[in-house]
Amino acid sequence: MKARNIFNLIIVFCLALASFLVLATSVVTTIYYDMHYDVDWPQYTRENIPLLLLFTAAVFVVFVLLYKRNLLTTKADGYKLLSYGFVIAYCLMLILVITPLPVNDSKTLDNCINEFMSGNYSALTEKGGYLFFFPFQLGYVAFGQIMTSIFGAGNYLAWDLLQLISILVTVAFLYKITWELFERKAICSIMALMSLGMLFFYNYVTYIYGDILSMGPQTLALYLTLMYIKRDRRDYMIGAALSISLAVMLKTNCQIALIAMCMMILFSIMRPADANKTKLFQPSRLTAPTWKRALERIIIVILLVACVKLQGFAVNTYYKSVTGLSEIPSGFPKLSWVAMGLQESELEDGWYNGYHYTIYGTFNDYNSEEASALALENIKENVSSFITRPLHGGRFLLRKFLTQWADPVCISTHNLDLVSRHVDREGFQAAACEYLVFGEGSQILCWIMNVFMTVCYFCVFVYLTKVLKEKRISQEEMLLLILIFGGMVFHEFWEGTSRYTMRYYVYWLPFAARGMQIILERIIGQLAKQQKIKT
Repeated sequence: MKARNIFNLIIVFCLALASFLVLATSVVTTIYYDMHYDVDWPQYTRENIPLLLLFTAAVFVVFVLLYKRNLLTTKADGYKLLSYGFVIAYCLMLILVITPLPVNDSKTLDNCINEFMSGNYSALTEKGGYLFFFPFQLGYVAFGQIMTSIFGAGNYLAWDLLQLISILVTVAFLYKITWELFERKAICSIMALMSLGMLFFYNYVTYIYGDILSMGPQTLALYLTLMYIKRDRRDYMIGAALSISLAVMLKTNCQIALIAMCMMILFSIMRPADANKTKLFQPSRLTAPTWKRALERIIIVILLVACVKLQGFAVNTYYKSVTGLSEIPSGFPKLSWVAMGLQESELEDGWYNGYHYTIYGTFNDYNSEEASALALENIKENVSSFITRPLHGGRFLLRKFLTQWADPVCISTHNLDLVSRHVDREGFQAAACEYLVFGEGSQILCWIMNVFMTVCYFCVFVYLTKVLKEKRISQEEMLLLILIFGGMVFHEFWEGTSRYTMRYYVYWLPFAARGMQIILERIIGQLAKQQKIKT
């Protein structure tokens, strides 16, 4: 129990430090993307601090007025419906105005899906094929074949609408998670209202890829795991296993969520019987018998991992049977992604630079073992350089962290630019797209996301510092915090991009809502005290 509590405290402290760094960076600088570029190239500019502080203060004034009049409690259902309605309206507007098509990797995978439907598996079976390099995308391709069988080839509207559903499911279960964590209508209302600012997430409804499609089932799996930890009902884990398996099938990065789920299930073996929140370093009476809880949770974790592995095994077995391959190609060695994540680059340090193509295909004729050995040597060289030049290494790691986490738009505006350049439009649709993507509308959207980041991370920092001060936190809260921390650590050493960190950014929302509620209580308390002194 004590070891677990120390672990929780360390995680909270690291996240508090990380949130402070992002908050400080978001106040003094911001990231933007030049239009009509085909690569992810973040640019930096000085923030308009007075204007940012003015808009941020306006957000807090609105929340103070709502909280003071008790509207956040009495109108909770209305704010929830407003949140859902906004998500549907905004995403539909983007879909209908932009009418997006697949681009970049999304386009390549779309071609692979169509080729597979016609019986051409060369993208997987021939050296140099896309899936020969990236066999972990086979789950997404299998899902794409199902979509094509149901809706037809090239029916991108169906993909967009499914992504809209995934976004809506994510927001809905974030609301449910917020309730289960804090059980206060006011905090849920704050979460619903703050979700209106997550444009960086909603903008990706136009990006036909596994990122958004996987978010709905992943969030559902997290919610069901939280419910199991909180209520000890095994049936929740059936849905959690199926949901996380689907999420991993669509996006392998969801394995970080799987790890967080397994860790929290095991940690819940030592659950206090007398309190929902554990006082760190203070012994608590445990539910008995502990050995039965331990056995049940170990079995559930094994079955959870087995379910995810079974999904991957089934996909690979199917494609081996239809292609005649004895085994699925190994693809780029994982160490090549780590090596790339530790390299300085012409575009942005630690971001994608095509390094693995060079060592896997050009130099080693697709020999994974030799490519892996080269990547390991490169990792050792970079780490050695960081150790011998600690200031340089520290700047590299800090810059890589901030380029990913302090990007208020999460490359979403650049994505809108990419998908908007491949469709011929006319009339109102062309004018609306020009305004939203390339004109003044884009600047408005960027400012909304700028303000959201500052408000979000300020509130998160307040929440985390309160946890550190009181040394009290529930295991349910730790589930999402472990996930966010895992995402930070993973992408600090893996390929960097703020599109990936978007997957974790959204899970700050319940904690930001709790932080906002703490701030509002303090403000209202101070106002009441001043009023009492005057009278």
